[in-house]
Amino acid sequence: MSLHLEVVTPRGMVVKTEVESVRLPGKVGEFAVLEGHIPLLSALKPGILRYEQGSEHVRMAIGSGFVEVGAGDRVLVLTDEHADRDDIDRGEVEAELSKASKALEGWTSEIELLEDGEWKEVADHRALRERIDWAQAQLDLLASND
Repeated sequence: MSLHLEVVTPRGMVVKTEVESVRLPGKVGEFAVLEGHIPLLSALKPGILRYEQGSEHVRMAIGSGFVEVGAGDRVLVLTDEHADRDDIDRGEVEAELSKASKALEGWTSEIELLEDGEWKEVADHRALRERIDWAQAQLDLLASND
């Protein structure tokens, strides 16, 4: 094993292990990290983090966050959410996805003027998109079969 992987959430360390490779859901697309990767810092979007340990392929859903690939083949993932397949309740996730999607239906752009002259905030739009993306990442994990 050639990479030291750590996945950390606000609730603490969820993964600390040696792996051969890591695939991450970057904001501009999925990318892989192998031994000897150049140092980098990248933003992550909700999606599936994959890593290999010998013949074992491990997957988990992660939320938004950042990854730092540093010297010594260290991969540090800081994420606001994490779920293993066994942690996910499909019914709850589908309900959350439906609720957030319905709330987002009323929006035509990230900023909108309401009838009373108040503005809906960009943060509200982004929070709804995050909820949708996180729910979808969990469903994608449940749908994956390798």
